[in-house]
Amino acid sequence: MSGPVFISFSREHDAPYARRLAAHLVASGLSILYDTQPVTDSWWSTYTRSQLDSCSAVIVVMTPAAQRDGWVAREVEHARRLGRPVLPLLLEGLPWPTMSEQEDVTGGGLPGATFVQRLQAATGGAPAVVEAPGNWFAVPVRGGVTGTAVGIEVGGGAFLPLIAAGTVVPCASTQLFTTADDGQPVLKVRVYHGDSPTVAGNRSLGVYELQLEPAPAGVPQIGVTLRVEHDGAFRLTAVQADGREVSVRLS
Repeated sequence: MSGPVFISFSREHDAPYARRLAAHLVASGLSILYDTQPVTDSWWSTYTRSQLDSCSAVIVVMTPAAQRDGWVAREVEHARRLGRPVLPLLLEGLPWPTMSEQEDVTGGGLPGATFVQRLQAATGGAPAVVEAPGNWFAVPVRGGVTGTAVGIEVGGGAFLPLIAAGTVVPCASTQLFTTADDGQPVLKVRVYHGDSPTVAGNRSLGVYELQLEPAPAGVPQIGVTLRVEHDGAFRLTAVQADGREVSVRLS
């Protein structure tokens, strides 16, 4: 199937290598999914599982830390259940008994042409093409990375970055939201990009209204994903904890 490549790794130990790997593969024309946020059950339900469902292949960065990481094991198990090819890279330690045909990148090396060709074959032989509709907002992209941070407004007009400047595109970040009032029908998310600690010094990416079902305050668990594509096009999507899509309106 066509689709991006998901990178599975130990967030606590191997994030710097995962970033380098993602940049290397994007430069080869591949679409990459990875995140460095600590995983929880809610994060898995609202973000990780859906990313695995949409991917065409999974790379596993093998280190002793990743082998002990229950979330890496869960990602690999889910990928195999879906029938996705799992391609391992041996970064540290010994090969895992459950993995075969791994490429040796010990010492921090990057995979070679043969490995990249295997990924290209798994993704349909060509990189994903992203077209930005005219009504999408855009984030500056320079040299394949975000030129500014992308984030949301929090109390007092402060800017909370969720995607750092210099992040390889395409990229995404998910934040959990809930309601403050009983029966609250709409949850507003104000998104900006820039380098100022306040939203007043940054540029707006829109105000997004999440259409909610009536529920007691604090009960809804809404995973809101900010995504920047190859060309800088910005999107915001939202899902409930059970995976159902939340309707989003740009106000």
